[in-house]
Amino acid sequence: MGRLENKTSLITGASRGIGRAIAEGFGREGANVIVNYVSDEQAALDVVAAVKLAGGSAIAYQADTTDTYFLREIFEKSDKAFDGLDIVVLNAHPGLGHGAITKLEDSVIDEQLSVLKSYVIALQEAGRRVRDNGVIICISSSATRVAIPEVSLYGSIKLAIEHLARGLSRELAERGVRVVSVAPGLTRTDRMTGLDFGAAPVCEPEDIANAVTFLVSASARWVNTTTFYVNGGSVYAQ
Repeated sequence: MGRLENKTSLITGASRGIGRAIAEGFGREGANVIVNYVSDEQAALDVVAAVKLAGGSAIAYQADTTDTYFLREIFEKSDKAFDGLDIVVLNAHPGLGHGAITKLEDSVIDEQLSVLKSYVIALQEAGRRVRDNGVIICISSSATRVAIPEVSLYGSIKLAIEHLARGLSRELAERGVRVVSVAPGLTRTDRMTGLDFGAAPVCEPEDIANAVTFLVSASARWVNTTTFYVNGGSVYAQ
């Protein structure tokens, strides 16, 4: 049996990059995987096929997670798909909020604030629906630990998400539900295409997926209320 046999997971933003790698990793461990995507249906169906090939079960649900109506709807549909939720991975984060602080346009600020609101709603839904002894994972970023003006807004939103996750972990502790943030470093995804990484350590999506798969398994049952860094040591918790 795989480590996630008979466990049902919802992964937001799972049609590509880190989300896709997590979905496929869960499939190899025998999980039921709900693949959330925004617009690329074919990519999501490819992930579903890969999960099934790996030994899991999967379905795809389309929803823009920044739209709170559809976000709540996807949780309701996911809750019914395999008769309950055991694992939720909140990975979707539209946009990077790039720009020096004094030069940020209102549209960029509004976009990132809408992302934060969607995480609050998603954490509410996950906290209400995940079964006892379940796991909620928030994908954060090692950018929360560096003071780079061009990514300060993005890093601030991620840091707020980490704090929300810690608060939720305390709220849900009596039900045995764990809430953990995972902070990747630079990761080789299509979002980063064309960037010069220089000598910086670069994660592969599978590196993040391996960490998340461990954290949602029984092997990590004593890991809670923390941020788990996966960055090759390029950024450390201070």
